[in-house]
Amino acid sequence: MSHVAIVIILFVATASASAFAVWRSIPLAHKIGMIDQPGPRRVHQFPIPRLGGPGIFLAFVIGVTLSFSFDVLRFTSEIERVALLVAGSAIITLVMLYDDAIGIAPLPKLLLQTGAAFLVVLPRLRGDGHGIIIEQFNNPFGGEITLPIVVAIGFTVFWIVGMMNTMNWIDGLDGLAATVTIVACVVLFIHTYFWPKGDPQFTISLLPLVLGAAVIGFLPFNWHPAKIIMGDSGAMFLGFALAIISIIGGAKIATALLALGLPILDVAWVIVARLASRNSPGRADRGHLHHRLLDLGWSQPQVVLFVGGMSLLFGLAGLLLPSRELKLAAIGLIGVLILATVAAVALRQREHEKNGRPI
Repeated sequence: MSHVAIVIILFVATASASAFAVWRSIPLAHKIGMIDQPGPRRVHQFPIPRLGGPGIFLAFVIGVTLSFSFDVLRFTSEIERVALLVAGSAIITLVMLYDDAIGIAPLPKLLLQTGAAFLVVLPRLRGDGHGIIIEQFNNPFGGEITLPIVVAIGFTVFWIVGMMNTMNWIDGLDGLAATVTIVACVVLFIHTYFWPKGDPQFTISLLPLVLGAAVIGFLPFNWHPAKIIMGDSGAMFLGFALAIISIIGGAKIATALLALGLPILDVAWVIVARLASRNSPGRADRGHLHHRLLDLGWSQPQVVLFVGGMSLLFGLAGLLLPSRELKLAAIGLIGVLILATVAAVALRQREHEKNGRPI
């Protein structure tokens, strides 16, 4: 079977499984009381089911499992890493589903996230193990940079936990986290499907394909006005999966950074702002860029399309720029532009509040 046929089959099957699972999750959420209530920091005006995450995860597992039914070349190390991805994702989804239903304090939640990250890293320490770890990456000025094993483990855990919390923090508007994830999956799929370097990477490209398809099946139910939200179980799973997929098959960290640059820098901005105000970085507020744009009068779809469009533009720039030097310059320039945008929106909002004008 051709690669194109495999891609089409996996995409349709995974998206269909996701749509069905999410559709059935809506009445189930009402039945078991998994409902998100309106509040001061919520954008929803009415109670809404908070059970979309398990449906997305289930569809992803179906897609990954189906991909192994095709006769394509796979390496032993890849199979082990995919198994670790699925196992870690299952743990994150189940733990955060408990958080959605009952609640987990911030520190234990962080420790559980770190534990799931260590799960996929530690097999690398076995003599015959592979694990998922960022041991080396391309030097933008030429050659490769190899990290000592202890530094590599710490950096990998930080990357995974950071991505989980980034996706969770941007899941504040209908369709936002889903749209950003789809954009990142498109960019990572193009990177591995059309620009393989060294070993064949077709099977690696199937991972962002099925993850993106699982989210596409969810998005129609989550677009404004949303009928269901993904909850922490969905957002944390997406962050975990994106972090791992960007590592498997050769680190695509720079590609992921470009595609997710706006959300990542927005989270960094909020953390710095909270610390400057002597507040806890984990204290929820309406300081995120999407909240500020919403308070300035933008509609939810407008904010989502803006963030998604910027992410797609930056991701494609990372794919199309021909040299490492240009990509490094692009990362720096995009970082400056994003921070300038966040700062300008924050200043404008402060001016509106100071002058007593409605926002």
